[in-house]
Amino acid sequence: MKKLILGLLLLPFISIAQNEESKEYKGEIKSNLFDLVVGKSFNVGYEHFLKGNQSVQFDVTLFDTYSYIDASELEKNGLVGLQATYNIYFAKSKKQHGFAFSPFLKYRVGKQEIIDYYYFYDYNTGTSTSNNMNREFDLSGLEAGFGVSHKWLFNDKISLTLGSQIARNFSNSKEISDNYSDINFKAHVTLGFRL
Repeated sequence: MKKLILGLLLLPFISIAQNEESKEYKGEIKSNLFDLVVGKSFNVGYEHFLKGNQSVQFDVTLFDTYSYIDASELEKNGLVGLQATYNIYFAKSKKQHGFAFSPFLKYRVGKQEIIDYYYFYDYNTGTSTSNNMNREFDLSGLEAGFGVSHKWLFNDKISLTLGSQIARNFSNSKEISDNYSDINFKAHVTLGFRL
């Protein structure tokens, strides 16, 4: 009789625990911590889960950088990046984690201001002088590429993703072609929380 009463008292807690385990999450909010530390940019994204171990993801990056080049020399950064990604996961469990292949499109809009330092050595007098000049670049344009990553899932709620992306810039901007490569490489260490 005591076991029956104890079982009836614990029944609501057991059903809550089972519902929590079987809960299906619709998506995940995330942020790229690597961009924050290395590129001084702030990224936030939402990944919406689809059937078949796939998802679509939308990211906004404020103070975006181009391949982390000149990130330490930026005086002003007004770049905003908008990215749409299609993630295909290859794990046996259908919980959107494991190894992933991710084609994407990214559109950047805005300008960056970089400090350039010039040194001049006068052979006649044996003196050197330095000068700096701020240069502004318009880095607006469209990119297309793909990424590979691996996502670990903890307690079915928190995710950690390590990966990299490579993309080709399709902008006709002379500022980009004169100062940067057409290939843009980015890395990411992303922390996510499932909703």
